[in-house]
Amino acid sequence: MTEVTYQSLHGDGSRTRRIAVVGAGLAGLAAAVWLAEQGHQVSLLEKRGRLGGRTFSFDVPGAEGMVDNGQHLFAGCYDALLEYVGTIGTEEHLHWDAPPFAIRTGPDRLLTARGPRWLPAVLRNTAGLSWLVWPPIPWRERPAAVRTWLRIGTAAWKPSPDLDTMTADRWFREIGVPESLRKLTLDQLVIGLLNEKPDRVSAFTFAQALHFIARRALAGNLRAGDAVWPRVSLHELFVAPAERFLRARGAEISTGAQVVDVELDDDRLTALRLADGRRIDCDAAILTLPPWSLTTLLDRGVLAGHEFFDPVRKIEPAPISSVYVWLDRPLRMVRLAENLRDTTIEWVFDTTGMHDGDHRDGYCYSLAVSASWDVVHLRNDEFVRRATESLHQHYPEARAAQVLRTKVIHQPQATFSAHPGFESLRLSQKTPIGGLFLAGDWTRTQLPSTMESAAESAKRAVDAVRDYLSLSR
Repeated sequence: MTEVTYQSLHGDGSRTRRIAVVGAGLAGLAAAVWLAEQGHQVSLLEKRGRLGGRTFSFDVPGAEGMVDNGQHLFAGCYDALLEYVGTIGTEEHLHWDAPPFAIRTGPDRLLTARGPRWLPAVLRNTAGLSWLVWPPIPWRERPAAVRTWLRIGTAAWKPSPDLDTMTADRWFREIGVPESLRKLTLDQLVIGLLNEKPDRVSAFTFAQALHFIARRALAGNLRAGDAVWPRVSLHELFVAPAERFLRARGAEISTGAQVVDVELDDDRLTALRLADGRRIDCDAAILTLPPWSLTTLLDRGVLAGHEFFDPVRKIEPAPISSVYVWLDRPLRMVRLAENLRDTTIEWVFDTTGMHDGDHRDGYCYSLAVSASWDVVHLRNDEFVRRATESLHQHYPEARAAQVLRTKVIHQPQATFSAHPGFESLRLSQKTPIGGLFLAGDWTRTQLPSTMESAAESAKRAVDAVRDYLSLSR
């Protein structure tokens, strides 16, 4: 579709603006899609040879279809991400499930939502998770566990900035959290939400994450805490449909296009410069780079002179490690995702079950370790050995299973590390430079490093672009 044809469809008489989006991860794709939907001429620039950023998929020899760079979970409270999926038209590829609380403490010992089936879904999930309030820990420690949840609930209702001066571990010790509760649920809740260890992550970021979920639920989202699983690869869910959407609206998509500097006129963006010598004129641009890539851009060009960008240099990454394992027989899993205790592997995801049970090439499971500081540097064979031992410990049928193939994925820079003080490092989507905006899960969204934070940042950046353009006509 040509630009002229697309403008005629809108018929509002406004001048189409050229907007550059730098980076084609989830934040970049969402920003580009929403800008194109508004009628702008979009140029999407990605330095790699593919789109998708950290949400990418690939082929594994011997397995049908694509697999992702580790299993991705999002929740029913991810409004911005669900809006993006709705815009590109892939809602039918989502599988909605009960809240992802399924803790396996040993063979045939699983704590999960088991409310009566005759109850409505919301009440059934609430009843089934009642063990969180009165957990199966020593009786003498249960009153302290109830007090813990009350203290955490109070902090989550209105997170105090004072919590950003301490780690979650220190805060838990200060409020007297029983060690049995930490071992059973709380430490893993921190790691699962924030991809960081309790002794490294900000207590404020933890409280703020709980505040976000509660706020969405109280706003009327009855499925805020539910799990949402992709029934297809991330490429099919997020990337390929976005590319089709953009091309149908005349967007220019360039891979292998690395931005090395920006051009300014009196602190106002006029163009981008690429490594191959090209110059891209634009009315506005959104940089959707991860902080470590943005730092490289800062070191090379004129943005280095702006103090606004300095905090990004202090942001550190946190790793996630996972391995796909194909077995010749299924595990006896009750839920699509189960959280293991006392093993190297923390999560087992039934990928075959999520993808409608196609097991022609074996039964596929994604085994994951969040905040994987202890294993991210292991050799692949050693990590696979520890992963299969974890399965043997919790699923006896795995001991007799034949491993058909494996695929290890270590992501040293999977997310940002929200250490104490991190909130002060997050930058606004609007920069002091006219026409230059930021997006990415690390920008100021009040959310942890999630796909929702990436989509929410894109939404805020697009709104900021709209406001800027309305003032500069």
